[in-house]
Amino acid sequence: MARVFDSLFPAAEAGHALRMDDANVLARTGLATAYPAPPPWEGVQARSDSGDGPRVLLLTSSLGSGHVRAAQAIELAVRERNAGSSVMTLDFWSLMDEKVAWAVRTAYLRLVQEHPALFDRIYQLDQRMWRAILECSEPPPAAFAEVLALMPRVGSAGSGDEDGAHYPSDRLMVPLLIAALSGQPRATPGGSRLLRLGLVQTAWARLSRRLAAEVRAFDPDVIVATQMNSAALLSREKEGPRIPTVGVPTDFGLHDFWIQTGIEYYCLAHDTVNGVRHAGLDADKVIATGIPLMPGFRQPPSVEQARQTLGLDPAGPVVLVAGGGLGLGVHVVTHRLLAAPTPVQVLVIAGHNDAARRALAPLAASHPKRLHVRDWTDSMELYMRAADIVVGKPGGLTVAEVLACGRPLLATRALGGQEGFNVRFLESHGVGRLVAEAELVEAIGDLLANPDALRRMQERAWALGRRTGADRIAELAESLAGRRSAARLAAGQ
Repeated sequence: MARVFDSLFPAAEAGHALRMDDANVLARTGLATAYPAPPPWEGVQARSDSGDGPRVLLLTSSLGSGHVRAAQAIELAVRERNAGSSVMTLDFWSLMDEKVAWAVRTAYLRLVQEHPALFDRIYQLDQRMWRAILECSEPPPAAFAEVLALMPRVGSAGSGDEDGAHYPSDRLMVPLLIAALSGQPRATPGGSRLLRLGLVQTAWARLSRRLAAEVRAFDPDVIVATQMNSAALLSREKEGPRIPTVGVPTDFGLHDFWIQTGIEYYCLAHDTVNGVRHAGLDADKVIATGIPLMPGFRQPPSVEQARQTLGLDPAGPVVLVAGGGLGLGVHVVTHRLLAAPTPVQVLVIAGHNDAARRALAPLAASHPKRLHVRDWTDSMELYMRAADIVVGKPGGLTVAEVLACGRPLLATRALGGQEGFNVRFLESHGVGRLVAEAELVEAIGDLLANPDALRRMQERAWALGRRTGADRIAELAESLAGRRSAARLAAGQ
C-alpha cells in the first residue's frame, strides 16, 4: 500500500519540507493518540550548494523514518568524502497538495496499524499487476476499495493555507481518482474504463513531471533513491542527458517494483537478499553494500562503554525495547518484561509517541533502577550495544542497526510486506524471530538462561552486520558523478 499511496498520489513534497503540522492536524481529527505523526524531519528538503564537489540528489520518503535515515547517512558520507559536495534531499510527499498528503498519510497509518493483513495483500501485488493497474489494462483488485475506504475526506484536514496551497488542483482530482480505483462507476462521469485510464495516467504523469522539474532545477551529477516509488516516477520522466541513478532498498528483500529502467546499480542490504534472482538483475548491477547507517555504527562502542555511559548495572541483563519513530507497542512489552520472573534492566525508546511516554511514566517511577525511558535518539548504537537482546519492530533499518551492533532481534509484530522479508532474513540466519507478545517473556528468559546460545546468536549477528554501507554508496555516487562530469566536459557543456 505504501506503493499505491506513495506512487499514485505520491509521497512527496519537493521544495518544502513537510510544511504540514501533522501532530496538530491529527489532534484536531481525534487521531493524535491512535496515529502519532512522524517527526518533522529537518533537512528533508535541504539544499546545499557548497561549490566544486559532485552534485548529489537524494530521493526519499518521510512516511517511514528508515528511508530518511538512510538518506541522511548517505549525505553525511558524501560530505565526508568531499566537503564541496552539493546535496539536495527531496521528500516525495511534497509532490502533492498538503491536504491530500494529510489524507493519504492518515489512511496509510490506519492501514498498517489496524489492518496489517490487508496491507500485506496489497504489498504482494507484483510489478506486472501494478503496471497493469497504472495503465488501466486490468481493473484494480477488490482490496483497493477496502483501502480507499480508510481515507478521510481531503477537505477535513485542519491545516494548509487555502490561498497559498501548492498543487490545489489535486484536491479536485483525488475524489474522482479514488472513485475510479475503488470501482464506483456512478461516482465518475460515465464510469468508463477510458475515463479511469485518463484519471490514473494523468495523476501519474503529473507527479512524474513535478519530480522531473525538481531534478532539472537542481541538475545533479548523480541520483540516489532510498524509496522505490521515486525510482518508478523518475524512470517515467527521464529526459535529456542520462543522469546516473542508484537504487538503495532499505529492507532485506527486493520488491520487483524497484526494477525500473534507468537505475544503473542496486545497493542491497546483504548478498542473500530475497527477490534478486527472481528480478533477473545483472550481477554487475547489484552490490551488497549493506543498508546505509549513521556514522556511529561504523565502530559501535563496547558493551562496557555503552552501559557505563547510560548508567546501567554492568553485570545485570539488559533488554532494549524499540518501537521505531512512532514508538508503537512499547508500553505493552515493557509491562510484560517488568513483571517477568527474571529481573532485567529495560531500556525503552518511546520515539515520538506521547501516549506511550505517559503510559510508561508510572512504571518508571515504580522501577527507577530497572526502567530507563528515552525519546527519539540519534545514538541508537549506544543503546543497542548496551543491550543483550533487542525487542522491536522489524523495519529494515532497525534490523540493519541491530545486526551492526551484534545483537539478536525479537519482533512482537510485523506488518507483512517488506517486514516479512526482514523477519525471514532474521529467522533464516538464526539471529532473531517473530514472537507473539504473550510468549515474549518466556523467549527472553530462555535466551538469558543459556548464555552460550545467546553469545553465539550475537556473534552471528555481528558477522552479518554491515557497518560501512553509507561509505560504499557515497564512493559509488562520487565515481558515477565524476563519470558524468567528464562526459559533460567532453561535450563542451
